[in-house]
Amino acid sequence: MKEQNRNMMTKWLMLGLMLMFGPLVKGQEINPTYDLHRIHFGFSIIGNYGKLKYNTASDFMDNDTIQTINTNSFPGFGVGGIMNLKVAEYWDFRTMVNIQFVERHLMYNFRGGDIQTAKVNSTYMEIPFQMKYKSKRNHNKRFYWVGGVTYRYDFASDIDTERSNTKPIVALYPATFSYDFGAGLDLYYEFFKFSPEIRISNGLGNSMVPDSFIYSSSLSRMSPKLIQFFLHFEG
Repeated sequence: MKEQNRNMMTKWLMLGLMLMFGPLVKGQEINPTYDLHRIHFGFSIIGNYGKLKYNTASDFMDNDTIQTINTNSFPGFGVGGIMNLKVAEYWDFRTMVNIQFVERHLMYNFRGGDIQTAKVNSTYMEIPFQMKYKSKRNHNKRFYWVGGVTYRYDFASDIDTERSNTKPIVALYPATFSYDFGAGLDLYYEFFKFSPEIRISNGLGNSMVPDSFIYSSSLSRMSPKLIQFFLHFEG
């Protein structure tokens, strides 16, 4: 599965690079009336890299069981639909409905050499609400910056999964919010606009579900983080 995700992301990255250089070599302005339309719809191909930011419990150094906790991150992917509303010459409001698959692991290194892995995998349905600030169009390209908040619901949350000291489960609440910021490049084609974008998404507050078992009780808080790569196609 991980190898398939990497191959898929590589293919979309190659497509993005080919599309990026297309309008840059054309001197003539393409689709000059595109930005006169107030609303645009499209779809997005998404690659992601999930991470977990966590703090250990205040008494973690006093425990005689777990020596260290480390995280492993893996590439993931997703798809989404996009709506862009022009509100001023250089300002847009943008929202999306995305489905993303994210994989992260917590590695517990026990004293004595035993290692246990808690898999914190998510299937997110997410709705970002963002403002987009655009530079002045230069021939067939313009740079932009985005920022806003995102609501996520995790259909794969382990909140109701049975736990024990021998079953490594660390659960996140299914409904979470994040703040997001990023940058991208609008590239104009005759019938659509292509926009590669990178975005950082940081979870707000403590998303960890507390319990009395060792895997969660060793932690005081945890927030998910996503590094996301978008290929937007808008008509």
